[in-house]
Amino acid sequence: MFFLQEEIAYGGLKALEFINSAVTSGVEMKSSRYGFPLIYDLMTGTVAFKLHPSDTPYNWGRILFRLLPPSDFKTLSAEMSILRILAENPPVAAHPSIPKFSVDSGMSKLKGMFAGKDSMSRLIEQLHNFITQEGVRAMIKNTNIYQESLPRSTMILSRPESYSSHRLWVVPRISDYSQLKFYLDVQNCAAVNIPLKQLQAFSTKPLAPIKLESYVNYLTRAEVGLPAVSGALPFDVSSERATQTHCSQATMNRVTTDAYKYAEKANTEMAPTLIGFTPAEIDSLHQSPAALSKGTAQLSKLIKALNQAMEFDRKSLWNLMNRALAIATSDERSDTPSAAGPNGEINFLRFRLGQVGEREPAAWFELLVASILSTTSEHDIRSLNPHMSSVAYKTVTSLTVVAMLTSIRIGQTHRALTR
Repeated sequence: MFFLQEEIAYGGLKALEFINSAVTSGVEMKSSRYGFPLIYDLMTGTVAFKLHPSDTPYNWGRILFRLLPPSDFKTLSAEMSILRILAENPPVAAHPSIPKFSVDSGMSKLKGMFAGKDSMSRLIEQLHNFITQEGVRAMIKNTNIYQESLPRSTMILSRPESYSSHRLWVVPRISDYSQLKFYLDVQNCAAVNIPLKQLQAFSTKPLAPIKLESYVNYLTRAEVGLPAVSGALPFDVSSERATQTHCSQATMNRVTTDAYKYAEKANTEMAPTLIGFTPAEIDSLHQSPAALSKGTAQLSKLIKALNQAMEFDRKSLWNLMNRALAIATSDERSDTPSAAGPNGEINFLRFRLGQVGEREPAAWFELLVASILSTTSEHDIRSLNPHMSSVAYKTVTSLTVVAMLTSIRIGQTHRALTR
């Protein structure tokens, strides 16, 4: 007998404490205290456990059997089959010849482990011989056959036919970051009131809208008081013996050509300079109050223009970001209302209600920015909103790109004001 009589063969408060402990700790097949040995002994009446004088140990065994976790019920094992037969057939469990569970101890347990005849193996073998007897088999009637539930490790979903399918499985994601080229649709930008001159400024001179020609002039090196760059090398090593080899002469020819090309380029370049702040005009600021006043007025005018431009860009950035998100989440409808009939409107309202209840994913601006780098960006974003059309996606992308360019110009303006 696995459990000593004096250990659990009691009633009243001690029995209630034992049951509470079993339920709290959890009844499992592999548990040494609340597992198969205890349930088997209770069902076979080996342990006289009672909470009430009219209780039977067999019923308590069935109760604990029902408390086993689903994972034990789904496991294919001889122990589970034994308990199922006993739970469904009380006469078999009460049979006087049913094998009893006995635990080996000491050296017998060690010998049994090496011989493959431990207490559990012996019990299963004895029960097999017992149940296959003609008299016992006749007692097993109307036994319920439990179909084993084999859990599936994976679930295969069919490819959705539209963005409206499998909505519970949609997750905001960027498939990859392998997009090498991006084309900005100028006509699409014009449709959302982004002027062509603004795009031209972004691609050439971001600060052109403040009329840079009124503040900046391009001067040659001579006009800014710099000497011409010489195209000759500042050293001569032709007399050295090491320079007479073929490799050395090729190196010197390349260095000479590089120096000449650099001088040619540097002498033809024109440096951007603030109007009224050439080196000669800067020197005059120390001597002429009128020149100083003119220079101060010119700087104040430039600073005011830069501040106004940055304030305008900040408002534009806010509007661009909000409108891109509004179209992406259908706060601003990009489709034609009622175009799909009553069912279409019902589906749209269901989608919007799902967004409010956080059952539908919603795009955020950082995700829109990251999607530009994806080769499947349209699929990544449109899967979040089944009511977004391809044209609406292009509009969202155009707004996002212009917002990024505007943010860059804000940084340039801030750098011009602080440095």
